[in-house]
Amino acid sequence: MVRARVVLRGLLLTAVVAASGFLSWWSWRTSSALAQLGERSVVESTVLLVREKIDRIEATVIAGDNAVLHLVNPDDLDALVQRWPDLAERISPVVRAVLVLDHAQRPLRLVTRRADDDRRELEGWVTGRLRSELHLATDPVGGLRHWHGSIDGRSVLLSVLTRESAGRRYHVVVEADLAAVQGTLIPRLFDDPLVRGRFAVTDEGNRLVLGTALGSAREFVVSTPFPTTLYKWRLAVSPRQAPELEARARRRGVVEGSYVALSLLVILAGVSFLLFAARQEERLNTLKSDFIATVSHELKTPLSLIRMFAEMLASNRAPTPEKRQQYLDILVRESERLSSLIENVLDFARLEQGRTAYEFVPSDLAQVLRRDADAFRVRLPGEGPLLALDLSSDLRPVRLDARAMQVLLFNLLDNAFKYAKGTDAVIIRARQDGARAVVEVEDHGPGIDAEDARRVFERFYRGRAVRSGGPRGTGIGLSLVQHIARAHGGDVSLHAAWPKGTVFRVTLPSSADA
Repeated sequence: MVRARVVLRGLLLTAVVAASGFLSWWSWRTSSALAQLGERSVVESTVLLVREKIDRIEATVIAGDNAVLHLVNPDDLDALVQRWPDLAERISPVVRAVLVLDHAQRPLRLVTRRADDDRRELEGWVTGRLRSELHLATDPVGGLRHWHGSIDGRSVLLSVLTRESAGRRYHVVVEADLAAVQGTLIPRLFDDPLVRGRFAVTDEGNRLVLGTALGSAREFVVSTPFPTTLYKWRLAVSPRQAPELEARARRRGVVEGSYVALSLLVILAGVSFLLFAARQEERLNTLKSDFIATVSHELKTPLSLIRMFAEMLASNRAPTPEKRQQYLDILVRESERLSSLIENVLDFARLEQGRTAYEFVPSDLAQVLRRDADAFRVRLPGEGPLLALDLSSDLRPVRLDARAMQVLLFNLLDNAFKYAKGTDAVIIRARQDGARAVVEVEDHGPGIDAEDARRVFERFYRGRAVRSGGPRGTGIGLSLVQHIARAHGGDVSLHAAWPKGTVFRVTLPSSADA
């Protein structure tokens, strides 16, 4: 049965720990999912922002290209020279130069937005080093396309369009003013408190072209390449909440892991406490069962003796007057023993139910101790240790309940005489120690070992000597002693006597009423 209970507790603890672990894991997973959902929402809104900014940059570049291309007429290139520079700032602010070539890719006219901007090198690029990359000879008519790359360490963006006029093909190459794109267009788009200082443009080598390095934001940076025009560049934006999200992401693993561990620890502590309480309750129930069995035996013994000697007296089986008197003495002693046991059980029952009431009155402690000692001597057999008193003459009055004090003293004396057989005396001592009176009951028996000494005042507890066949006891006497002493504002403690034996020391506050 005990083994089954142990196994059941083990299974219960395992099940609770497993369920707690699953619950903690599920809570952590749910909270993490919610946090990640919030982070994803921030990132997705940033993605939309990046795409919107890229679309606006490319739309501005392409709109400038189309505005210039609309002015190009291969039959009247002088009109382009006359009209475009005046309109350039308004219709194509990010166009630097326009180069028109014939079908054989020979330059027809080069026009720049500013008169002081000599772009002869553009002719060299288009007719020389970029000739094979631009594929002008095979370029379909009417399709605007872009070339973006690096020339002599500078980033260059060219827009190329092939047209046909009067059966003749011609090509228009528009060079973007990347200085205006970097210095005016992009900064103007990001001149917003929500994104200011939190964007960067990088090239294909991940080198910073414009903006601020965003390395500290790490996973929350949204980086997208330009799809059509500046396709060698990438636009990166970090959300405004990036530092907070970054810090939260770092903390979340530690904090939530700590919460899970703490929750498991609390649950384990609670389960352990419940198991401990159940074990204590089981132990207490066992002690109660032992107590009932012991009390039953303790009641049966004096009742059996009383009945036996009463029957002997009733049947005139006492051969002499001396024997008759001896039987009467035994009847009186066993009756008192039975009465004392019943009083102890009733007092303990009242204590357990919280119905104990005391009537404290100032009393002469020495007189109370003498009276109770005389009452206890009547219960002693003729042989055995003597009961001696050693009372100081300076004892002050003590507020006490006389009946409760008698129960306290009788229980200590009963306990002492059980173990004092074969010794000379049990001694009651009393002295004044400042504002407190000290009452000691000393025996010279075998003493109490350390394990029993720690638990001797527990209710229902009986020492190992009792359990192994020594003097019997109910296990409630010393518990009553402690309760009565504390109810009087004092306490009781256990000490070793010299050279052997035991001393129970009761301290009581002296009364202010002399």
